Amino acid sequence: MKNIKYLLVMIIALITTVSCVEDENVYVEPSPWNAVTTKTVNYTQGPLKTVNFPNNPIPGDAVNVVLAYVSAEPILEARIYFAIGDNPVYVKANKIGGEDDASFTQTGVTINMKDQSQSGVKTSFYVRIATANAEFYYGNDGTMYIDDTPGGGTTDESDAFKGDPTLWNVFTAQ
Repeated sequence: MKNIKYLLVMIIALITTVSCVEDENVYVEPSPWNAVTTKTVNYTQGPLKTVNFPNNPIPGDAVNVVLAYVSAEPILEARIYFAIGDNPVYVKANKIGGEDDASFTQTGVTINMKDQSQSGVKTSFYVRIATANAEFYYGNDGTMYIDDTPGGGTTDESDAFKGDPTLWNVFTAQ
C-alpha cells in the first residue's frame, strides 16, 4: 500500500512537470518590474556635493538615497524631509535623520527610504545638511538655499524653499 502511494505521488509530479513543458520549451514568467534607473543631482554651493537615488524603485526593495558632502565644519545633521502623494507639503515630523544611521560619516550617508515608498505613488523629498553655523537646503536642480541665522547670520531662505515642493526631488515606486 505504501508503494502505491509513492507511485501515485511520482505520477502526479511527473504529470505536473510535463504539463509545464510545451513543445520542449519551458516558459519563465518575466519579472513585472522595469529596470531601476537612478538620478544624480550635483551641487556646487555649501557642503552637499551629490544626491543619488532611484527614480523608479521596486516596491519592497531598498530605496537608498546616497548623500556625499564636504565641509570644513562638522556636519551635525544630514536629513531627508519627505512628502507622499501628488500634493506634497512640508511636515516637520516627516524626516529621516541620516546622522542616526550607521553609515553616517563626515563625508556622506546612505538613507533608505523604503518605508516612505508606495507602489505607483510619488514621493517628494529634499535634503537638509546642518552645521553649527547654518542649515543648507538642496533642490532638485542643483540649487542650494540657506538659513544662516542659527550661526548669527541674517539670511533665511528655508521657509520659501519648504513651501515650494516643485523644488524637491521626486521618485515613484513601480
